[in-house]
Amino acid sequence: MLKSPWPQVFIHPKQTGKVGPPLRIVLDALNCTAFSIQWKMPRHPRHPVVGYTVSYSAVGTDEPLRERNRSVQLGQDSATEEVIGDLKPGTEYQVSVAASSVTGKGWLSSPQHVTTLPQDSCLPPAAPQQPHVTVVSESEVALSWKPGESEGSSPIQYYSVEFIRPDFDSSWTFIQERIQMDSMVIKGLDPDTHYRFAVRAMNPHGRSPRSPPSHTVRTSRPEEEGSGRYGPHYLTSTGVSEDDEGFEDDLDLDISFEEVKPLPATKEGNKVLVESKFVPRSNPKTVARLVPPTPASLPLAPVAPQPTPLKREGKKGVPAMPRLFDKPCDETLCPVDSFCANDYTWGRSRCHCYLGKGGESCSEDVAIQYPQFFGHSYVTFDPLKNSHQAFQITLEFRAEAEDGLLLYCGESEHERGDFMALAIIRRSLQFRFNCGTGVAIIVSETKIKLGAWHTVMLYRDGLDGLLQLNNNTPVTGQSQGQYTKITFRTPLYLGGAPSTYWLVRATGTDRGFQGCVQSLTVNGERVDMRPWPLGRALGGADVGECSSGICDETSCIHGGTCMAVRADNYICLCPLGFKGRHCEDAFTLTVPQFRESLRSYAATPWPLEPRRYLSFMEFEITFRPDSGDGVLLYSHDTGSRDFLSINLAGGHVEFRFDCGSGTAVLRSEDPLALGRWHELRVSRTAKNGILQVDKQKVVEGMAEGGFTQINCNTDIFIGGVPSYDEVKNKSGILRPFSGSIQKITLNDRAIHVRHDFTRGVNVDNAAHPCVAGPCAHGGSCRPREEGYECDCPLGFEGLHCQQAVTETIEIPQFIGRSYLTYDNPDILKRVSGSRSNVFMRFKATAREGLLMWRGDSQRPNSDFISLGLRDGALVFR
Repeated sequence: MLKSPWPQVFIHPKQTGKVGPPLRIVLDALNCTAFSIQWKMPRHPRHPVVGYTVSYSAVGTDEPLRERNRSVQLGQDSATEEVIGDLKPGTEYQVSVAASSVTGKGWLSSPQHVTTLPQDSCLPPAAPQQPHVTVVSESEVALSWKPGESEGSSPIQYYSVEFIRPDFDSSWTFIQERIQMDSMVIKGLDPDTHYRFAVRAMNPHGRSPRSPPSHTVRTSRPEEEGSGRYGPHYLTSTGVSEDDEGFEDDLDLDISFEEVKPLPATKEGNKVLVESKFVPRSNPKTVARLVPPTPASLPLAPVAPQPTPLKREGKKGVPAMPRLFDKPCDETLCPVDSFCANDYTWGRSRCHCYLGKGGESCSEDVAIQYPQFFGHSYVTFDPLKNSHQAFQITLEFRAEAEDGLLLYCGESEHERGDFMALAIIRRSLQFRFNCGTGVAIIVSETKIKLGAWHTVMLYRDGLDGLLQLNNNTPVTGQSQGQYTKITFRTPLYLGGAPSTYWLVRATGTDRGFQGCVQSLTVNGERVDMRPWPLGRALGGADVGECSSGICDETSCIHGGTCMAVRADNYICLCPLGFKGRHCEDAFTLTVPQFRESLRSYAATPWPLEPRRYLSFMEFEITFRPDSGDGVLLYSHDTGSRDFLSINLAGGHVEFRFDCGSGTAVLRSEDPLALGRWHELRVSRTAKNGILQVDKQKVVEGMAEGGFTQINCNTDIFIGGVPSYDEVKNKSGILRPFSGSIQKITLNDRAIHVRHDFTRGVNVDNAAHPCVAGPCAHGGSCRPREEGYECDCPLGFEGLHCQQAVTETIEIPQFIGRSYLTYDNPDILKRVSGSRSNVFMRFKATAREGLLMWRGDSQRPNSDFISLGLRDGALVFR
């Protein structure tokens, strides 16, 4: 008989300070491996709730009880939702929730049950049909395909394409782009080379098998085509993610793709026409197809010139190209890197630059971090997830017009069904949502100020909604009917939509937003608005960069570089030894202070050859955190999965490392106290790791797989990294450290701040007595948390080396960090050569310590002779 990990009787006696169980617990099976759980805050808690613990286990098995912790802001009384994944299909689980306060963990709720969906409800799609390939030029092919027999248990989200060069490659190369249609043009191929292509489909439950490979095609020789490459490159990575297998990952190829556009192409003297339609990312079944060469589709005359534009658009940060035409899209030819969309409001058509493109002909690259919108722009993200019952969205924006759509996500893109929207209407904010039986309209009581920054928070739970503008009093409202959930199928649109004309009845406006967006946060997670794969933006149109030009007139001196940190603000990245708004102040680094707001970091090379650290390394760090998140130390190998990281996450210390076959994650049991000094020791032997913070319990862990060595070919980065886009995905490195680092020791070898830091950015001195140089006569200040000790040169003593030693030192006394150096040749030759004779009389007050050392250098494997104490015994080496 299996023993349940759950107590059979739940008693809730009154106990002072202990929080009661959460209320209104709702369980919902999401798929075959996950369920969601929602709950409300306990009734009248005696102390503020700071977090929750979800406990769950499979019913009828001997599996141990598992837990998931969730932190919340003090005073948060809204509904909380958590998604539990990595479960078994078709399995019943028993679930309870407990709230935690400053006094500890509270009472568990009564157990409830939920069963994950059966395996057959979570099927990936079938393999697409064999793709059809048409050679376009010496470096381009047009590719099209049809979906497979089944789309699986959910609609297809996107396709991915792979290729192989039979004459050169032994494995397939994966093009890392999510393709929302069933045709594409691949650029950047090698001329006069054989290729084969294959396609995979993806839905929420997984990736399909590879389609039957296409027939082998050969790109044209350079002399066969007079036009060369078709348009500029859109670079994509041909590398493979860390978890992929069976693909080539070391090819140096320049492959790109674009959505198929009207394009005359020639192959063996026969003309074909490639056509496409604009496809919203939310509808993978609406596709652009490769039209076969029928007489009706062949161009019988040269392509007509581009029509004369009616209007020119543009502002700082975005292209000012002519894009509005009197003709419909069927008769409009848009430039490369743009697409045509009918503007039903004006009865015309418009050419839009793809996300990340701009210029007079959409040929310039636009690096987007803080998007700028112009009334006909928009950015798309994945549909809202885990938000059907409740969601919270925070948006920081600056508007330049009195009307415009800020956010939209719904069941369809033509104002049918469920939706949520946020719009500016006559300078008032309107939050609208519909659960299917009636629209709620919540209007801000104050109006926005054009040209000023504002923060709006939206919250919905079932029928109830809330809108808060800046720090004003929240405005609440309620939708009609009895339905409490919203179905989200369209992308989350920011700044507008492909056609606001079809959404005017739902959103209240047919105009796109004009202005800038500083930040977007959905359900507590900040959304990276950069284009995929660096960020979360999947597509868009006519989007500029709000911080464009902010560094043009900024001068960062002494080698500093300007970096935009907001849409309207910048910082100078000052090298080591300089600080100030423009790096104008020089200083001597003594006790480093790092600041997340200034993107601080320092770097030092590994003291010895990398092979010295393959199987063993031990770090000891003394630090004082000012924030509960940030990187303390990081290094990785650029050619493999190897890395190691020491990171703060939610106030806990995390030690992560990967030997190349799996990641180990060691996490301290208790969070750290901010503003206080802490002693940290982490070590790794092969794939076994140890972590200890202060006097907390030692945490041990082991990396997965069979590899046991780590090779890091980058510097050791301290307090931050130069680029957070280049760190390993599983390293947990997300943001810089804020606080002070006083001591770093690697394998008993100290890393000195002044001598070993070779580069860094915006590292300042902490507020510490050593910064003022309290040690006189050339003494060196040694930090000891809040205090210090002075190491005095020979001939001086005292707390600050202020006293001269006037008497002769006949019997020297050592205190554990003292030493004497002899450089007289007559003395040195007595401990050199083929014979040595040493006589020493000493009295020890400690069982460990070095008595004498003489060597050629401090490098390993060099000549030396030493005498010391180890555990009270003399050791001669």
